[in-house]
Amino acid sequence: GWICLPQRICLAEFSAVCVPTMQFLAFVLLGSLAIAVRGGLNEGEGCTSIIVGRAASLYGTPMTGHTDDCLNCDFRLSKVPARDHGEGAMRPIYYGRAAYPRYLGKDFGKTYEVDNTDTDLVSPPWEEGKEDFEPIGYIPQVPHTYGYIDGSYGIINEHNLAIGESTCSGLLTAKPIHRGGKALLDAVTLSRIALERCKTARCAIETIGRLAEKYGFYGADDSLVEAGESLQIVDTTEAWIFHILADDTGASAVWAAQRVPDRHISVVANSFVIREIDLKDKANFMASKNLQQVAQRAGLWPRPGYTNGHHGYGYFWQQNFDWTGAFAQDRGDLSTYATRRVWRVFTLAAPSKYTAKWPYPGTISPHTTVFADDYPFSVKPDRKLGVRDVMKMHRDHYEGTPFDMTKGIASGPYGSPSRWDPSGTKGVYGRNNAITQEEAWSNTFERPISMYRAAYSWVSQVRNKNMTESGLGFGLIWFGQYAPHATQYIPVYAIVDETPTALSKGSHYKFDETVSYWVHALVGNWANLFYRFIISDIRKLQHQQETARFIEQKQLEAELPSLLESDEKIGRSMVTEVVEAWSKLDVDTWWDFFKKMVAKIKDGQRLDNLETQRTLTPKKLFYPRWWLETVGFLVEEEKGIADAEAGTPKAPTLQAFYAAGTSSFSGARTWLPTFFVGALGVMIGVFIGRRQQREGYSPIA
Repeated sequence: GWICLPQRICLAEFSAVCVPTMQFLAFVLLGSLAIAVRGGLNEGEGCTSIIVGRAASLYGTPMTGHTDDCLNCDFRLSKVPARDHGEGAMRPIYYGRAAYPRYLGKDFGKTYEVDNTDTDLVSPPWEEGKEDFEPIGYIPQVPHTYGYIDGSYGIINEHNLAIGESTCSGLLTAKPIHRGGKALLDAVTLSRIALERCKTARCAIETIGRLAEKYGFYGADDSLVEAGESLQIVDTTEAWIFHILADDTGASAVWAAQRVPDRHISVVANSFVIREIDLKDKANFMASKNLQQVAQRAGLWPRPGYTNGHHGYGYFWQQNFDWTGAFAQDRGDLSTYATRRVWRVFTLAAPSKYTAKWPYPGTISPHTTVFADDYPFSVKPDRKLGVRDVMKMHRDHYEGTPFDMTKGIASGPYGSPSRWDPSGTKGVYGRNNAITQEEAWSNTFERPISMYRAAYSWVSQVRNKNMTESGLGFGLIWFGQYAPHATQYIPVYAIVDETPTALSKGSHYKFDETVSYWVHALVGNWANLFYRFIISDIRKLQHQQETARFIEQKQLEAELPSLLESDEKIGRSMVTEVVEAWSKLDVDTWWDFFKKMVAKIKDGQRLDNLETQRTLTPKKLFYPRWWLETVGFLVEEEKGIADAEAGTPKAPTLQAFYAAGTSSFSGARTWLPTFFVGALGVMIGVFIGRRQQREGYSPIA
């Protein structure tokens, strides 16, 4: 039961500072609460990235994807053209800015040029070459860089290399060089460089790893919550998950990559998933040479952990180095923010492994340890998967499970799946109703895959056929702005000359009816008011429009190879025009849908079959019985009479909703703690009540 720990531990952020081990452990335990609160807003930037092996795909090639779940991120797409560079050229490195404009200049396509950016939205205006748009360093450039599609990260290049992303918490962090640190590169820049220089996943991994080791890596911010990154990298044959962190000096990096088996699917949801690394198995693992040395110097390996396969604390040392066991941050009660999504993707892909209870052989349970020690790295789906299957996963809110976010009290009377980001509310509500940041993070709602705050999402479709002699591929992404459940995916090919107008302009600062993001944001926000009555219409139109694009995609690709071979410029132009037309149709179609939806459902009433109603007869929605009982509209006596007349059992109580798992909370799991907390609340209430009787009441804001 005893283990040996080093006497002193060096803190990663301050490599020259060493502290006694027990002091360090106390620091971690006491600091974890502050980190959780501090990290709450950072968690709002989390993403989900799914990756599918080639033999698990309907197309015989790997797939990956990304939901860019960032409330204030620049949602625009840009096409970065291929370029030649002179001898001795240097590549500028910019800070990885996420908010609009993510970049301002000529290095990454026309989308980011001054003429296409609304620089006067703020005062003083943004200026090219200043602040975040001034290079923080340079590295040697290569003679030729490939063209690619760019977003919050580099997405896909013209040679069928695609990269998904998910930020992960970790125990080593560094600051960028222009903010007092030693690191030059982040995941934004590294993903772009990989797409500029590589055609294969292995090349991308080696390039990213080598540059990060040489020039230093920093995370999305310098907190532990966003210290690490995971990139899901696919080419036409292989799928890899790549993890990276700063090293303990803050001037280099540690990294590891594991290949997803050809017949499997995996997912990263803001938490590392690579476990034991077998560097002798070069077909399936790659890693930096400094891996174990850095972990040992920082006092992170060997490290106490959860006993694999059990749900209690224990200690274990593995034969091979365990990336997650060494470097992952223990998020405590917040761990379900990540693990629940992993469970959902695995069981959507392989329903045969589904269980909502504690695990039994052959199943994957939503109830797991902080690091999901009993989860596999990947699973074999029950059938081969296509783009539409990943789209469906992107749009998921745990429907049909005990965590269904369209059910229960938190979803309101009409089943809204949205749960706004936690935050202290001082200055938002009156003093009697405001809560502190600590209170906001004392519990958590479920975190679904489809988030209202998504900037965009996409699924890649790389191809090993129809390649031109010049080496161009027909790789594309199915791309949609705003939340997946309220968007439509359209094909955007990597070889376009420019990204579509509706996808390459606009910002959160100003509504624009010609921008795809804003049209779908309107649909999503209106649907949120009457979700259970509107979502079926949304899904019907999504299916109709996406089916049409799949058919048109096949027609386009039947003509494209010969056209590209005969005249590449004309072929690219044609693809660009087709994608532009698809994007415009997306905006027009959903604007029309929004107008009809507002007329059909508003003010608590619904109009069905409008074309046959010579005199309008709206159907009043009012509220469902369970909600009326919960808010006290139907009092106990009335409810009992109604139940008796209907011959039905009494409606479930508030406690029953929690016990049934439909409240969408991940709070107490047994009745006993609830009882004691409730009893304590009663005593406190009595005390406060008596005190208020003596001191008078505070006004209600």
